[in-house]
Amino acid sequence: MNTHEVELHDLHLQDLQNPLHPSSFEEHSNYTILILRLPEHVSNKPKMYSYGFIITEHSIYSYNQDEAELKEFKNGFDDFYRFLDAKIDILLHDFDKVQEKIVTLEESLYKKITYKFMDHWHVYKKELSRSERIIVKAVDVMVQLIARSKSSARFPLNEFNDLHEHLERALRSNISANEQLDHLYQYYNLRSNDRMNRSIYILTVISVIFLPLNLVVGFFGMNTGGLPFQNSINGTAYAFTSMIIFATVLTISVFWKIKNE
Repeated sequence: MNTHEVELHDLHLQDLQNPLHPSSFEEHSNYTILILRLPEHVSNKPKMYSYGFIITEHSIYSYNQDEAELKEFKNGFDDFYRFLDAKIDILLHDFDKVQEKIVTLEESLYKKITYKFMDHWHVYKKELSRSERIIVKAVDVMVQLIARSKSSARFPLNEFNDLHEHLERALRSNISANEQLDHLYQYYNLRSNDRMNRSIYILTVISVIFLPLNLVVGFFGMNTGGLPFQNSINGTAYAFTSMIIFATVLTISVFWKIKNE
């Protein structure tokens, strides 16, 4: 059906033609314009789709952006329900896929395979945060549609309540996946901090052991008279042995101190 058969305001037609238009529900004198924006996460590059509809007293139309025209649902609200039900089922299926990806990311983290972990985490976090905002708005628009249409005898209230419940389920899945990502990020940070603390600990122990040895080496390297072992043939061996003994005693002392703290 051509758009001219329903007299649309130019601004409303532009809204229908806008592929990025957010979900909205607007009532006008001759028709109601409904735009439902939903995310898809199946592909490697998740997308957001805006579906436009015109509801009149006797008919319901969907706007086909590829053909730039309105197409009537022959069976009215029944076809309208089936169209939305198919789209929301895809959305629920998509979130199952997202959950599987997050579980895979979690398992890799537990197996200490952290290659590109943050790259994947940022992608999932960005898309889930974005889709959560979009679904919240879609749920609100669905509530408005049901509230405005439930008094009509031709409106299948139970079916659209079911759509509303499915959208809320998708929102809960989105929120749950977002929270799971937050937990993974916290765990990843704890592991990273633990590795950093251990590295600092090892460097500290090495510094405690070798800084005094540097002092000893500097002492024996002074060009002054009267140094220990200066006149002995085996002076170097004695000095080296003394340093080894000193380092051993110092190491044992450090680890004993750490163990007893």
